[in-house]
Amino acid sequence: MLKYGVIFTAALTFGIVFTFLLAKISLKYKILKSGNIPLVGGLGIGLAFILSLSLGIYMFNLAKLKIPAIAGACLFMLILGVVDDLKELSVAQKFLGQSFCAVLLILFGIRTEIMHLGFWLNAIITFFWILGITNAFNLLDIMDGLAAGTSLIVSSAFLMIGFSSADLNVQVLSLILCAVSAGFLIFNLPPAKVYLGNAGSHFFGLLIASIALITHYASGGNAFALLSPVMILGLPIIDTILLIIFRVIKRKPPFKKSRDHIALKIGALGFSPLETILIMYLLGSVFAGCGVILTRVNNLSAAVITISVFLFSIGIFLRLIKIEANG
Repeated sequence: MLKYGVIFTAALTFGIVFTFLLAKISLKYKILKSGNIPLVGGLGIGLAFILSLSLGIYMFNLAKLKIPAIAGACLFMLILGVVDDLKELSVAQKFLGQSFCAVLLILFGIRTEIMHLGFWLNAIITFFWILGITNAFNLLDIMDGLAAGTSLIVSSAFLMIGFSSADLNVQVLSLILCAVSAGFLIFNLPPAKVYLGNAGSHFFGLLIASIALITHYASGGNAFALLSPVMILGLPIIDTILLIIFRVIKRKPPFKKSRDHIALKIGALGFSPLETILIMYLLGSVFAGCGVILTRVNNLSAAVITISVFLFSIGIFLRLIKIEANG
């Protein structure tokens, strides 16, 4: 356990130090800012992650092919995000960059392995999974502490599955992500002193999508376990789906910016920003907790959990559909 402690401490320390230093540089040289708030959280998290992962590869002798591929794709996404923060990229340019990362990961064997579907169908599912989760985290980053806190919750869930399945790669990746997410929250809880930026939200999304793909869930006695990653990531997925539904109902373009996010609608009920974030954390924890449990129970129990979560999601939709966020 000492090695795990060293990796966690290193990642937490690197994340805090890099974010602090980059924020100082941002303010001093007036770059990567949104108003008076440095937009360097993603860059700090990314650098901390890559450095900590290098230490993890050395200490744990991790998989020589898949882990560097994940690191390389996430580093590319980080750079693309920084460019987007400096000079907003077009939707087509973002899609092209995300597609490159998805194809790279697929070619290195980081893809779903659902039986009887074959390579190409698994590759197609993986492609849309990566793009979907990457953009879901970008859409989720509309409130101080929301994306980073969700990352902490989700990575904690994957960490538990990694330990239960004795998967060292998942353990180390999730542990580092937990640490850098926690470190960044020091600067990002309401009111935020540093923003995540597009670099950070896209980095989080791609990394979490990748961890989900290399994690082992299903067993012979529980086919429902295949739904575990969807349930663990239920909050960003539901937020994205409902966001599109709310916009379509209002006859707005599905991908046009609006204030139809779950968090903003909850805030419109009169909750403070901190209270709203805590409610979102609770929702995220419910989804993530159910996703972890799904991997440990039989088919009947898993079916009950899946149906319950589905009905819970419908309840959220019905409660929020008539609420209008201010602004």
